[in-house]
Amino acid sequence: MTAPLAHRADEFWQVYRASTCAVERRRAQFFALLAEGRALSDILTVTRYNRVTAYDLLRRYRAQGLAGLRDGRQGNRGAPRLLNAEQQQALAAQLHADFEQGLVWSGKDVQAWVREHCGKTVYLGRAYEFMRAAGFSPQQPRPRHVKGDEAAQVAFKTKP
Repeated sequence: MTAPLAHRADEFWQVYRASTCAVERRRAQFFALLAEGRALSDILTVTRYNRVTAYDLLRRYRAQGLAGLRDGRQGNRGAPRLLNAEQQQALAAQLHADFEQGLVWSGKDVQAWVREHCGKTVYLGRAYEFMRAAGFSPQQPRPRHVKGDEAAQVAFKTKP
């Protein structure tokens, strides 16, 4: 924080007033107060940044200049899809075709299908997401007690 900034405080305050993005405004405020020569502890109290974040912002500012103040999240498209639209449709078609024949898939079955047809390994949770996207929910029968007597249960249910 000892090296001087490339811009003056009034330039940061101008960015602060012109910006409609809360992230950019907060960062501009941080640098404006820093350029005014305020104590770092006071700046951190006002902006609610911690020291690690402050040093990260300074590093970003030194690398990118005023462009480093901008919020870069809108440019982040996220991770690529695991299955493309054709693969998702093929999985859904297979699930529906098997359901019509009385076969109900489990998450493990979906994992195996994706591994075999797409060559990708997926976690069980992601397999359930694929099932839900195709209109299915993961289902399994309720557990039965090992000492449960089916005949006694049927007889109990049919009593008047």
